[in-house]
This record gives sequence, structure tokens and C-alpha cells, in this order.
Amino acid sequence: MTKNKILITGGAGFIGYHLCKRILDLKKYQLTCVDVKKKNNYLIKELLKNKNFKYLKLDLNQLSGKKFSNFKFVFHLAAIVGVKQVNKKPLDSFTMNAFIFSKLVNNLKKYSPKTKIIFFSTSEVYGPLSDLGKLKYPTNEDINLIIPSMTRARDSYYLSKIFGEKILELSKLNYCILRPHNIYGPNMGFKHVISELIKKFNMKKNTCKIYSPDHTRSFCYIDDAVNQIIGLSLNAKSNRKTFNIGNPKEEIKIKKLAILIKKLLGSKKRLIYGPNTKGSPKRRVPNVNKTFKLIDKKNFTPLKLGIKKTIIWYEKL
Repeated sequence: MTKNKILITGGAGFIGYHLCKRILDLKKYQLTCVDVKKKNNYLIKELLKNKNFKYLKLDLNQLSGKKFSNFKFVFHLAAIVGVKQVNKKPLDSFTMNAFIFSKLVNNLKKYSPKTKIIFFSTSEVYGPLSDLGKLKYPTNEDINLIIPSMTRARDSYYLSKIFGEKILELSKLNYCILRPHNIYGPNMGFKHVISELIKKFNMKKNTCKIYSPDHTRSFCYIDDAVNQIIGLSLNAKSNRKTFNIGNPKEEIKIKKLAILIKKLLGSKKRLIYGPNTKGSPKRRVPNVNKTFKLIDKKNFTPLKLGIKKTIIWYEKL
């Protein structure tokens, strides 16, 4: 019996890698991962041991002559991410993210018109409403987004994601839009606040500087996020709808998060509180009631346990 085909762009990234692993565990699909990372990346080499996994090193900006055909599901995670990278090259961030996705959609319309695209947007689309004090918490998906009159460099990322959401709505393809909220765990790199703090506490300096100390976040462990992603994406009831991905529990101030990580690492560093990061929302908490109506597993990994698991993974590097 021929297995249905799944394509994941950006599959060698943080969420993409964990998503690839979980889909392969289902043993129901032929999975193709597209990324710009080299094939000898140790995570890709691990996935290649599975006969149902195929890796394609490809820059999605160069799709000429490439046909993505007969895919049942396409998960689009490929994007320029990270506040520092986006702030450094905001125009590149916007144009690359938006127009690469546009090319992918056109390719699928032509060669795989029955596919369902799962588009990874971002929780930052709620940012302008938060800046104006017009956002309710926990935040639900069914609110009207706004675009401010003045655009900051950091805004280029979420603007490209809004652009992507609208491309889908106009494409006539089937789709599901996901807005992840502060996902963390093993293999997330060092651009995330949790991994960045772990790295800072392991440095030789006697102090650790914490930015946006009074801003709050609710964090979602990667295993819980992947449960939500798969539970929604493979469900026909999610078609043409938008969902938050995340954990509304254990909302925590960044300075208290730093204290928790310091304690778990047994660090004696002195904390120094710095200014708020420009453009960073004061609060971010998702409403996942809509998500939980469609998924089976509804438990959350406690923050302390998730950070412990993450620390153990990074200590092995």
C-alpha cells in the first residue's frame, strides 16, 4: 500500500526536526524534508536512518524546474527568524519570507492542488494590538489584526507572516494556519530566551544581564507543541482555520525565569537587570481553547521539568 506523502520545509530547524521525528514515528507517511542545511548535519543523518525519510537540500528561492507533486500535507516552516537577524536585515527578512512562500504556493497550485498547507505564522502578529493596549489575555485567534502606520525593523518578520496568511486565504488551496507561542526545548539553538539564558549562565563572567525583566511569557515545551501541531494539521476539521499553538499556564516574568534557570544550573552569578528590548511585547499568553477542541492530548509539561530536560540536552553538546 502506497503511503501518503508529506513535505516539510525548514525540516532541519528546531520545530521542523521534532515534527519530522514525530511524523516518522506514526509510520503512515513518506516524509520529504527540504532545508538549506547540509545533508551531513548530524540531526539529518539521524533521520536518514528511517526508510520513509528523504532529505532535499534546496533553497526555496530557486524553485525553477522543481515540481512538488502529490503531497497530502505540506508543512511550511522555512523562514528567516531571530530578532537579531531580522533587525540586521529587515527588508531581506520580509521579502525572503513572503516571496519564497508565494513561490511555494504557486508551485503547489500547479503540481499538487489537492494538498493541505500547514503554514507556521507567529504570535508576533498580535504585537501592534499589544502596543496599543488593545489585546486581551489569554489572546484568541479570532481578532482583527492591525498594521501600524510606522514600521520598525523588527516588524518585518510578523508582516511577512501576515502576508503569508493572506496568500493562503486567496490561494484557493486547503490550509491550516498555526501561530506558535514561545516554544522551547532541545535543539532550539541560542536565539530563544531560555537557551540564551542557559548559555549566559554557563559563561565565565560573574554576572548575567537580563533584558525585559518584567515582561511575561508562557512557555510551551516542544513535545506538547508537536502534539498540538499534528493533532490539528491532520484533522479535516482544522481546514481553512487559524489556531494558536502554546501553553497558557505558568506565565512567568523573565527575571523569575532567569532565577529558575540559575537555580537549576546551580549558578552563583549575580543578576543584572537591563532595559526592555525594543519592540518586545510586555506580555504574551495564548488562548488555546480552540486548539484543544480538536486534539486528544491536552497535558502540559511543567516549566521546571521542561527546562531541566532542555539543560540536560545542552550539557551533552
